[in-house]
Amino acid sequence: MKFLEKVSKLTTRTMLKRKLSKPSSTTPQESEVAAKTSRPETDSPGPPDKSRYFSSPQSPDFAQQFINIQLDLNAALKPLQFKPPVAYVYNPVEYAFKPNETYVKKYCQGPKKLLFVGMNPGPFGMVQTGVPFGEIKSVRDWLEIEEEVSKPEKECPQRPVLGFACTRSEVSGDRLWNVLKKLCGSPEVFFKNCFVYNYCPLALLKSDGGNLTPSDIKDTNILEGICDQYFWKVIQLLSPEIIIGIGRYAEKRAILTLKNNDSDVKVLNLVHPSPRVKNNQNWPLKAEEFFKKEDLLKYMTN
Repeated sequence: MKFLEKVSKLTTRTMLKRKLSKPSSTTPQESEVAAKTSRPETDSPGPPDKSRYFSSPQSPDFAQQFINIQLDLNAALKPLQFKPPVAYVYNPVEYAFKPNETYVKKYCQGPKKLLFVGMNPGPFGMVQTGVPFGEIKSVRDWLEIEEEVSKPEKECPQRPVLGFACTRSEVSGDRLWNVLKKLCGSPEVFFKNCFVYNYCPLALLKSDGGNLTPSDIKDTNILEGICDQYFWKVIQLLSPEIIIGIGRYAEKRAILTLKNNDSDVKVLNLVHPSPRVKNNQNWPLKAEEFFKKEDLLKYMTN
């Protein structure tokens, strides 16, 4: 009996030691288990059957891997403290998790040939909907996503988060999604080979609600170091042939991230659709010409 008691104690200690020392996520299967036990659960319906476009038998696992990367990025960014002029920090992947999750599960079910990368959330786009370039009408009516959105921990009175009840339009998102709608017809055609992602999930606001981008603030090395790390994880997962930086900042971060990881993925620059960009009134035409010139329509319309 004493011998059996010793064996039992040793077995218990060994199992406990293995449990404590085991990496949090070493394989896709372990990531899935961890996601079921530690990630936020929602009762949102699974993606509709779009087997004509998304036929991978491992699609749900793939989408969850992408979501896990985003949640790990959130955790890494959480401790950051920003100096003035940054007064408010919004992370829509946290408080607008439900629509963001739906976006990923509907449209990121496998590797992508084209990865469109924006800079960070706009105040009337992703800040409200949780979807990159997430202009409300485009997200609700074309992408067919409308989910509950809560509030950031500290909200700016001049920039309230109203979710899908927000009545203001995000010009950049409106321009981008309407061009894609014109060229592709349905989101299933576009997302078959393409995906849209924001390099940094944080929206940065001044005390008066004015919008700041990562390029507007000083001492961005720590922020960019973290975002680069998880951007590379996204690139590894999606395995794109081409990355399209929407704006110079996103293009620059893509080039540096790939260089630091000895990757030769091709990077292109699409002029940012923001009205803040000079001489940008005819952006939709510029975008169409860009897609044709770079021979990208074969990825976006087939």
